[in-house]
Amino acid sequence: MTNGSIGTLNDAIIYVIAAMAVLILIAYIIAVVLMVKLGNMKSRYKEMMRGSNTENLEQMLLEHMHKVKDITEQNAEIKEENKQIRDILQNVVQKVGVVRFSAFDDVGGDLSYAVALLDRTNTGIILSGIFSRNSSITYMKPVDQGHSVYKLSAEENEALEKAIAKG
Repeated sequence: MTNGSIGTLNDAIIYVIAAMAVLILIAYIIAVVLMVKLGNMKSRYKEMMRGSNTENLEQMLLEHMHKVKDITEQNAEIKEENKQIRDILQNVVQKVGVVRFSAFDDVGGDLSYAVALLDRTNTGIILSGIFSRNSSITYMKPVDQGHSVYKLSAEENEALEKAIAKG
């Protein structure tokens, strides 16, 4: 070999070494970037797993799925109970009308009364109490959808109208 070819070979080796140095530098930069990203990912993973007794994400997700299933079942039970309560409440006394009056001229203080107790369909009863100096009498008359089969006094009608008006 001649000196010229050795010089060319040395120049080629220098270029190869320089290229390898550049590649090593690029690989080092990529490794540093990946390590930073991995560190960020680990910290986010730890943050996500905080408060969990499990060691891995799969187990934590399974636990959450069981909890969601349990909560869904509880919600269904609560909805059913709410429906039952709503159905019951449709038939309870929701409207009340009260009228006080003096049934007799010789008795003061409006001691007599008529009270209408109705549900949402205006079905219920009217209670009437008639007071005199010597006695008291109480009547109960059924009401079906705002009407009674019994004849109502003016005070009972007024109590019924007051109750219906509250609907």
